Amino acid sequence: MNTELIGIIATFGLTVAIAIPLGKYLAKVFAGEKVWTDFINPIEKLIYKLSGINPKEQMDWKQHLKVLLLINSIW
Repeated sequence: MNTELIGIIATFGLTVAIAIPLGKYLAKVFAGEKVWTDFINPIEKLIYKLSGINPKEQMDWKQHLKVLLLINSIW
């Protein structure tokens, strides 16, 4: 009983502790500001180029459905 309660309290405490920093990080990402993970951008662009994906192009609902079904069939 005690270990379960400690686990629940620790999980809740960790969630509360990272909520504000994670929220600030996500706000910067969606605002297009510079963030510490920008060093991954060249790798991301290379993967997009090799895959033939245009990151500026939006997906419609049919493309989302196709990818969802493909991923679920693989997993």
